Amino acid sequence: MSYGQTSIDTLQTNLDTTTYTVTAEINGEPLRDVSWKELPGKVTTGIFNSTSEILTPQKRGFWFSPDIFNFNDFNNNKPKIFRAFKYDIKEKLKVYMPLNGTVNNLISLEDVKAYSDIAFSKDEQFGKVAIFNGVSSYIDLRNEKDIVFNELTIAAWVKPATTVGRLSIVGKGKVFSAKISNGHLQFTTPGIKDHFSDRVAVKAGVWTHVAFVYLPSNELCFYVNGELVYKIIASRIEQTNHSILVGTNLWGENYEGLMANLGMWQRALSDNEIKQIYSVGVSVENEELHILPLIVLGIVVCFLIVFLSVKNRKRASPRRVIKYNKIELELSTGVLATHYTIQCLGGFKVLNSKREDITHKFSPKRRELLLCLILYTLREGGITSKKMGQILWPGFSSARVKNNRSTQIKEIRKVFVEEPDLEIVYSDKKWKLEIGKSSAIDLFELQKNLPNLFNSKQDVNVLGDIHNILPIVNSGVLLPNFDVDWIDPFKARYDSFILEILTPYLSKNNLDDTYLIEIIDAILIIDPLHEDAVKSKIEILIRQGKHMSAQKVTEHFKRLYEQFYEEPYLKELI
Repeated sequence: MSYGQTSIDTLQTNLDTTTYTVTAEINGEPLRDVSWKELPGKVTTGIFNSTSEILTPQKRGFWFSPDIFNFNDFNNNKPKIFRAFKYDIKEKLKVYMPLNGTVNNLISLEDVKAYSDIAFSKDEQFGKVAIFNGVSSYIDLRNEKDIVFNELTIAAWVKPATTVGRLSIVGKGKVFSAKISNGHLQFTTPGIKDHFSDRVAVKAGVWTHVAFVYLPSNELCFYVNGELVYKIIASRIEQTNHSILVGTNLWGENYEGLMANLGMWQRALSDNEIKQIYSVGVSVENEELHILPLIVLGIVVCFLIVFLSVKNRKRASPRRVIKYNKIELELSTGVLATHYTIQCLGGFKVLNSKREDITHKFSPKRRELLLCLILYTLREGGITSKKMGQILWPGFSSARVKNNRSTQIKEIRKVFVEEPDLEIVYSDKKWKLEIGKSSAIDLFELQKNLPNLFNSKQDVNVLGDIHNILPIVNSGVLLPNFDVDWIDPFKARYDSFILEILTPYLSKNNLDDTYLIEIIDAILIIDPLHEDAVKSKIEILIRQGKHMSAQKVTEHFKRLYEQFYEEPYLKELI
């Protein structure tokens, strides 16, 4: 009986299955070797039959119209035609840097960028090229941090001074890093997979054109001098909003040597397109360059008009003297305004004495070094050279660690040169960060009120004024954008300590509601799923008649809970 029923069901399924006739064409002719996203492994040329209700054609170097089709309401007896068109080589080109005397991205001259120790040299092949010193040279393309690479092509001319170790050509935070590894090409998706070419592809002192074509969860192709040299199954990719870094990556694997004509596309270039950029390059002309003379001329004309107008007005009008009342501002606490701030809570940030954000002046490795000095100064009064080397440059020789440390500290001191109250010092065999009265670091201020915040060796748990603690804690999570192993214990210590001192306030009945809300918000910054804190906040909002706000807090908590635990929150919060 069961067997017969199974046969009938199978037969019925086969009868109900609809077959669709499909083809992909270019200029009225079948396009060869087309892949289909919904049919893994299927490659077609011309008409074929499919039972898939949705189809998406794919072929590197081509785009399709339509690019996806649902056959649910398709009743035409004729084949469904997907029309293919060749990409222009510049389509979806997001970054193009000739590196021929400037660090400009010609695709967007308005890019906010920072760079360090980039020099330029004359070259017989390219005229002028960029020099990366292997220690502190890098370019940070901050504007490109929000680019999402569902597909990616990277191409560049490189002439490394050495091929020993790992040399990052370009990287984007925890998304990817394209590099040279002991002469092999390597493409890393951090925390997921290292993809290597199977042979030595690059030699020291020799110009080589390298290209990486990456299709997440599909394939990764390595090219050398226009030719495909290796293909490998590709991992998935994680998208983050970190800057694109040229010449380094999040591990500080600095490139040493010459570089020219770096390009990055938001699509997978074809074999023929890679040969094209190897042979003839990419011709990019930014329209802004053509209108620049007109802009300059317009500015000059406007300046002359304004100048003559003001001059005539001065002759015609008697001089008026306006007196302004002098206003003096004082801080009620008597604390001097800070000239320099390093912020670790809510995100790493460095401000100069003019309150300008200068975080971009710190490469990823310098940021990590600065944080190392801050955190170990708080916990242990400083850090030894040996321990710093183990944390920041594991596996490096002692000589190379010393060279990297001295170079990076020298670069940080250059940034701090106008801030005499903030200094990196070496004493008692430890490196530490010292600050004076006119500088401030949020964690240093917090530790004044919580001496045991990071130092668990002290016996007495001293607690300062909670009113001074809350505004700092409410700035945000500790270093949210730093996913580094050695920082994790500091984060864990911070979170547990703050929760330990704030949670008891939830059971106190003599606190003002506004004050208690501030405490609750601080708790929820560290633990957004703290049920007691959420319940207390909802009770206060209802007591204040803010029922809509209470409902929003409830819905937000339940949504977070379901996202984290992958199951609904069934208990009552009110």
